[in-house]
Amino acid sequence: MKHAKMEFIVSEWDNKPYLIDLEAREIAHPEYFAEPPFLAEYSFTDEAGRERHGETRDFFFAEERTCGEERASVFRSSDGGAEILHSRRFEDGVCIWSTKIVNAGAKKLCVKKLFNRIGGVCTAAIKGDYRADAEIGVVRGEWASEGQFFWESPQSLGLYRATGHETGNIVRFGSPTSQTTRKCAPLLFVREKAKGTVWAFQHLPDGPYSMELGLSDAENIPGSCFNLSFGAGDNELQGFRLYLSRGESYSCCETLLTCAPDLETAVGRLTRFRRKRMRSRPAPPVMFNDYMNCLWCKLGEEECLSLLASAESVGAEGYCFDDGWYRERDAHGSTGLGDWIPAERLFGGRSFACMIEEINSRGMVAGLWTELEACSDLSRAASFPKEWFLTNEGERIFRSGRYYFNFGVKEVREYLLGRVRALYDLGIRYIKNDYNGHPGCGCDWKNASPYAGLEQHCRCVGEFYRTLGETFPDLILENCSSGAMRADAQTMRNFNSQSISDCEEYEKLPSIVNGTLLSLLPEQLSIWVYPYPRIFWEMNGESYLTADYIAERANGAETAFNLVTGFFGVPLLSGKIDRADETNLSLIRRGVALYKEWRSFVQEGIPVFPLGFAKLLGEDCPAAQGLRRGNTLLLGVWRRKGEAEIFVPCKGVRAAEELYPNLGASVKRTEGGISVLLPDENSAVLCRVELD
Repeated sequence: MKHAKMEFIVSEWDNKPYLIDLEAREIAHPEYFAEPPFLAEYSFTDEAGRERHGETRDFFFAEERTCGEERASVFRSSDGGAEILHSRRFEDGVCIWSTKIVNAGAKKLCVKKLFNRIGGVCTAAIKGDYRADAEIGVVRGEWASEGQFFWESPQSLGLYRATGHETGNIVRFGSPTSQTTRKCAPLLFVREKAKGTVWAFQHLPDGPYSMELGLSDAENIPGSCFNLSFGAGDNELQGFRLYLSRGESYSCCETLLTCAPDLETAVGRLTRFRRKRMRSRPAPPVMFNDYMNCLWCKLGEEECLSLLASAESVGAEGYCFDDGWYRERDAHGSTGLGDWIPAERLFGGRSFACMIEEINSRGMVAGLWTELEACSDLSRAASFPKEWFLTNEGERIFRSGRYYFNFGVKEVREYLLGRVRALYDLGIRYIKNDYNGHPGCGCDWKNASPYAGLEQHCRCVGEFYRTLGETFPDLILENCSSGAMRADAQTMRNFNSQSISDCEEYEKLPSIVNGTLLSLLPEQLSIWVYPYPRIFWEMNGESYLTADYIAERANGAETAFNLVTGFFGVPLLSGKIDRADETNLSLIRRGVALYKEWRSFVQEGIPVFPLGFAKLLGEDCPAAQGLRRGNTLLLGVWRRKGEAEIFVPCKGVRAAEELYPNLGASVKRTEGGISVLLPDENSAVLCRVELD
């Protein structure tokens, strides 16, 4: 089936669908593709309920079904015990791949593995050398260093064909926990180096997941192409086991895929698809949050009122109390985590309700920080019944200083909805919801192994947030997970925005933005913006804000650097703006006003990467990020410690002008692109570029 907007076709080799690059339609060795579009392993239990191990069962193609744009292939096992429904549909240049297994037998079926599998990737490599002809794109990350994109060779990843025999060599990526993006994003790219063709795959996991990259080949036939498989996990490696009674089913999470002439085109297709089909909540307002380089959870009446007045003066549309609003200033940091009851004496003579009224009286959105899925042992919630919490081998999981609520329990969901309703009734319309720990690689769950149980629990969590959004449609939800440790596109279906990082070193944020825009929408990125940057461990209250320190930053370059970064998402204002001098305050005010003018553009723009992907520690290399809509390009260019003059390649430039901050930079059109001169280290400029 050929789709007009796709760069590939679906070939029905042996009645089984495979993606084949249009430029390589002549397949030299079709036996490479003689495998089904899924991976499935299962077994049955005997009459005594014991699992019966046996040989792997074969599946055969049974029938093809069509429903509108969706095509579904039905496969049945040779023993008649299982049926697999493999579905695929095309929308706006993207193929959505999904697989479901049904217990068609009389005995209990144990699912040990169910993956979406895409074969025939990078078919040009069949006639050449896959080691030299292809490279793999991976988005890696860690706390405060998210979104790090790398092109890697198959061999450096450990993927190679050692002999002329068929190979089972596989490279795996993923997360065994509910923090889905702590080590890598559920996103892979395969690029054919000679042509530049890029295959893009974005998995949409519910919690833990595994991505497998392998080689499709045949015995004693030279050449290999790639196959990719996506699912929660398998029994052999992760202990995935899920038990189904007759008629019950289990679905693997969806995988998005596309193939395009280059990376930016592939990313553009995924961006448009997610924006049209997956974004269920609008972009958030410009908020001020009192955490980063600011109060660091040490809230108080005088401090917050001072910041609130300054936030209003620079154009913030809301004020969010970060961690600390639910405990007294002298209490242990974990006190009340899970109770979500405002502290009575935190704001001196004012109640928490009065502080919310103060925010609302200024026409601003009132917000606060939560961590709804967890509670500490220093909370009333910790005394709730044991079944309200996740357990492993019957014992409550206590990890990262937290217990974890069991969202499969109705009373838990009702309790948390009730706590949110109480805050909503006080006037809260914005919640920054954090997730600073995770319960490990498994939990007790009926009819599931611990690993499979964790995925089932995560699906209940997702359903809770869907219900939360439906119950309070005007409540804005920011997703946070110790920064961006759970920043996948599936999770973002239920949130307005995503905190992109807890990185305190502002000069590293452009690198994080670069890679994060591969998997999330620009309007979903909450990006810290603040004056007077200071690393947490170098701070001692406000004693660092000396006259000399402020005077050293009188040119506003650092503040402008942050504002330029914020244009490629949603600026999340913070920092001691109430101590800022007029130069820095004016830069924030001008930047926020300009962002509001360009906000609709950002919400429709498609990411482009004119200088590739800046590395977090590559201080000598500049960074650039663009958003394109039609013939207009909004372009940010950052200098860290490298050369002052930066050339940004860009085809068909008709005009280029500086929009912000106008602090002495030079922007001019030149052959093949634009030239930007940034005299100062750690400075940036925002440009408008008109293209042919």
